[in-house]
Amino acid sequence: MKKILKLEFIKTLGYPGFKTIIILHAALFLLVVLIGSRINVNFQGVRLDKLVSFPNVWGTFAWIGSWFNLLLGILFAILVGNEHQFKTFRKQIMDGVSRSQLLYAKMVVIAVIALYALLLVLLSGLIFGLIYSSNISVGIIFDKMPLVLVLYIQSFAYMMLGMLIGFIFRTNALSIVMFILFFFPGEPILRAFFPDQIDRFFPIKIISNLTPMPDFLDITTHDMIQVNGSSPLSFQKMGLLQDSLSLGASTLVCLCYVVIFYLITKLIVEKRSF
Repeated sequence: MKKILKLEFIKTLGYPGFKTIIILHAALFLLVVLIGSRINVNFQGVRLDKLVSFPNVWGTFAWIGSWFNLLLGILFAILVGNEHQFKTFRKQIMDGVSRSQLLYAKMVVIAVIALYALLLVLLSGLIFGLIYSSNISVGIIFDKMPLVLVLYIQSFAYMMLGMLIGFIFRTNALSIVMFILFFFPGEPILRAFFPDQIDRFFPIKIISNLTPMPDFLDITTHDMIQVNGSSPLSFQKMGLLQDSLSLGASTLVCLCYVVIFYLITKLIVEKRSF
């Protein structure tokens, strides 16, 4: 199995497109958080720096990091498409590698890439939090950190979906198009035919809800509201943020979808002739 994993990482790391997408993923994320942290608003009581200080930085950076998980899903659809295009799966099967081992090796690569995505956001959040926080303690640093940790599950789920689509459609171009269309307008159109009680359980909505948009209004104006003695304002109270499942429930349902993606992919791998 070690040889299979070694070969899998050689194929992945040696693919120029892999390096391009990973560099693009990291560069876009860092560019957005760097530009966002430099924005100043000259309005009394509004503090945008609170978005990138502890503990709010974890929710802000997890939300921004989730924007670019789409690239990781596309990356894995491409990697699977390459296996079909260059017939490397067939070659490995002929060399005695089992189909289950091939799928297992792919999932190990997914786990490693998801770890990279988590560490990118985690380290960036730690650095920006230390720079912009005026009051630093162990408690405030680790407060809300679970909002970042679920990013690992989200990245894993997106790539599992990308792998499934790659196995279904085989070719890179078609896999990329279908992956994007599944996000928009595919699932949103389908959700429109269902009530909210069912709508919230669709896969893309569940996976994306692991990293919800922070309530920027409440965070940036909280100090001003406390000083004036006014009632707290928030996007949630204004009805601008939809009610969704709790983080724990969303995580559990997301893990169920990961298992479903795996079982469908496993069925395809076992039945298909490579």
